[in-house]
Amino acid sequence: MKIAAVLGPMTLIMGLSILIYAPQWRKLEERWEKDHFELFSMMLFSGAIGLIIINMYNVWEWNVWLIVTIAGWSALLKSVVYFLLPGSTWKSLMKFSKSMIYFGGLVTAVLGAVLTYYVYIK
Repeated sequence: MKIAAVLGPMTLIMGLSILIYAPQWRKLEERWEKDHFELFSMMLFSGAIGLIIINMYNVWEWNVWLIVTIAGWSALLKSVVYFLLPGSTWKSLMKFSKSMIYFGGLVTAVLGAVLTYYVYIK
């Protein structure tokens, strides 16, 4: 499961970063909220990564690897939403996500830890 070998540690690191540096992440989100076009290349990359994951691994079985499938679909969906919804809607979604930063960081870190555990330890 080579995708999980990359996705797990990166997701764990990202989640821990969000939890440890939440004020800095909020500042970054505020910047993106003011100018959502700064996200263009990241959303293009997110869509490409989502499609790669979906094409390499798209298995809907109830096990830990379902995290990989959901991550791929989530990345693609986020990219589609970014490119197809009006900027005002995207900014509203970003305002909501700012209020959920600690929850999002915790969920991200836990999912990354689970994948990392299953790939490298178990």
